[in-house]
Amino acid sequence: MVAMYSVGTESLIKQARDIGEVELQKFYSRITKQLTAREHSHDVIDSLQRLHLILASTKYTRRLPVELHRRLLSLCVSSSVEQMTVLTSAVLREALPPSGPGQIYTLQDYCPLNSHTAALVLSQRTHSMLSGIFSFRTYKPNLYAKHSLCLTLPNCFLNHPLIVFFVIVDHVIFLSKKLVEWLRYASLQQGMSSSGGFFASPRIRQPGTVAELDGCVCGDFFTVLCVSPSFSEDQWMNLYSFSLLRHWLITYHNGTDGNTSTDTEDRSEVDGSVVSMVSATSSSSRVLPPKERLREKSLEYCQRLVEQSDRKALKRADTELQKACLVEAVCILDSVCLGDPGFVYRAFPCVKALFGRLSSDLSYSRVLLPIAQFYLNHGETAAVDSECVWRCVWGVLPAECFNQPFLAHEMLTFIRANQLLLKTSVPLYSRYFPNLLKFLAWDSPSLVSDYLDVLPSLVTTGTALELLHSLLDLPCLTAALTLQLRYVSDCLIIMIQIFSLGDTIDRLSVLHDLLMEAADWPRVVQSAQSVPVLLVFSYHLLRLCKHHPSLVVDQSRELLEFAGITANVHSKEELYTHVVWVLGEYLSVSSDPRCSVDLVTSCFEALEAVLFEVTSSGCPSPRVVTSLLSTLAKLASRSHDLIPRVSLFLSKLRSGAISWCHSEEDVVAIVTRGEELWSLLKLPSVALSVLTPPLVVTTPSWHGDTNTALPPRLRSLTSLTHTPLKHN
Repeated sequence: MVAMYSVGTESLIKQARDIGEVELQKFYSRITKQLTAREHSHDVIDSLQRLHLILASTKYTRRLPVELHRRLLSLCVSSSVEQMTVLTSAVLREALPPSGPGQIYTLQDYCPLNSHTAALVLSQRTHSMLSGIFSFRTYKPNLYAKHSLCLTLPNCFLNHPLIVFFVIVDHVIFLSKKLVEWLRYASLQQGMSSSGGFFASPRIRQPGTVAELDGCVCGDFFTVLCVSPSFSEDQWMNLYSFSLLRHWLITYHNGTDGNTSTDTEDRSEVDGSVVSMVSATSSSSRVLPPKERLREKSLEYCQRLVEQSDRKALKRADTELQKACLVEAVCILDSVCLGDPGFVYRAFPCVKALFGRLSSDLSYSRVLLPIAQFYLNHGETAAVDSECVWRCVWGVLPAECFNQPFLAHEMLTFIRANQLLLKTSVPLYSRYFPNLLKFLAWDSPSLVSDYLDVLPSLVTTGTALELLHSLLDLPCLTAALTLQLRYVSDCLIIMIQIFSLGDTIDRLSVLHDLLMEAADWPRVVQSAQSVPVLLVFSYHLLRLCKHHPSLVVDQSRELLEFAGITANVHSKEELYTHVVWVLGEYLSVSSDPRCSVDLVTSCFEALEAVLFEVTSSGCPSPRVVTSLLSTLAKLASRSHDLIPRVSLFLSKLRSGAISWCHSEEDVVAIVTRGEELWSLLKLPSVALSVLTPPLVVTTPSWHGDTNTALPPRLRSLTSLTHTPLKHN
């Protein structure tokens, strides 16, 4: 295994972590003096690098001296040396902001805003959340700072959405106008190339027009799917705006009301050299409020992306870009329609046509999930039939793309986020569970926690039994899918037919014979190990045995086999503890007359061996140890010949021989339990009645027993309080 750090690097990190407080304060003072100088030499850079290492190598966030923090911030804002700005910003991000009266910085202290000072504003997080909110409210930027604010404010909202409730409305409206401008009115001319040099021609070649991904000249407004040798500043801002648009729409919709102000600075639809073909279908030519105008332009932008995605890209990388942009475009359309349902009727034809184009192309599988989300959220409003979407998403995708981990993650994220809505709006959702289990069968270790959340939504009265059998057969499904990818033979086709038709009960032996070669494959073994977790047997085992105690005798061989494996103590502690408790509680004549002394003795010996092994070879869980002690005591109380054997171990506990337990609290708990059991076993008859109480004690029914005094008293009181009325 390759080491993460070299020996020299690890030595430096260790020195930084071990620095003493006195030495650290001296180091702070030296840096402060260095920063007071008019010119900063390489010594300052070396000191800042060391300071960053000290702050970043410890898990505790330090607070710098006020003077040092102030000078570092001043240097970060005003320095023209890029390396100095980067270093000071990195150092300040690793330190807590100043505290105390007069030590709260406002946004003005971070101006002019740039990528480094913006990172500082965002890094303060909860330490200066309130001060940051009020600084945004009181901050009145000039024209240059407004441009910087456009670069910083959206990211602040993404990290701290609550800020939107406190920021003054003017800032939000201003940014919304800028987003409209950047999205819709970026230039179509290529950016000026910085290449050339000393021998370049003195004639400056006029830049051409940006192109589409298929090489054609761009005939509509600029988007992220336009290509060019170099981009202008407004084109870069177009890309930036698209990257944050969805989150901004969600935050803006939930926050301030941007429609309270009339947009008097709107630009005309025909402003520019090209009239948009998409915008020609705009709902009206009236001047829209900022929030509605932003949604309008977002809709047009996404419709343009959908049109561009149908072009044949010249480069493979551009094809992947088309897919990624389609995912984001559909999500933005969904956000626009959630903010204003009136846009549903304009957006749905575009999304419906996109689904019709992509549903048969599995390479666009990632795009189908946002489309499904759109149908789920707005299908009822648009009064459309969504069954074809669900047949594709839950029928085709899991069957054909079960070995794509990213798609599996997105599918489960989609289901988890919409479980309640799916159960109420998509009646056939639970019937698709056989296909949905294919993701789990292929990659059980990484998906089992997600399926623990998803499975309850798939359980109905009609699917419960079949789902149980499917989970028990999960390793068979894993083997079938593995073989399906390796090769297709006649026997495999037969096997798939057997498994798919649900005919596994009558022809189970045939299925197992076909899958025998895959029994010890790692993927199949991992799938088998996840089944008990998915069934949550450790929880239901106690309830099951309580209602049917005879099951313990019926399944005694399997239970003893499981309880006798020492490895299960560590790998399946929860289930192992419950199995041990069940054996001690119900392996008795009172629970099942078939329980013999030999069965009790064999169970005692198996658990005794495990107890000796775990306490002599490692540090077992105190919970497992106390469960084993209690069960051994219960079994010994039912077969008195076993009492001396368990008493010997308990006496060792009383003498303090617990070297295998390092927690004092755990030692006290184990010794206390041992003394209680040892005292009981000194009186076998008492131990039996306490450790195995009769049924009349565990389930009392004195209120219904006619031999007790309570029923007659109740009847007497009833007769006194309910005297029958006499009829005239």
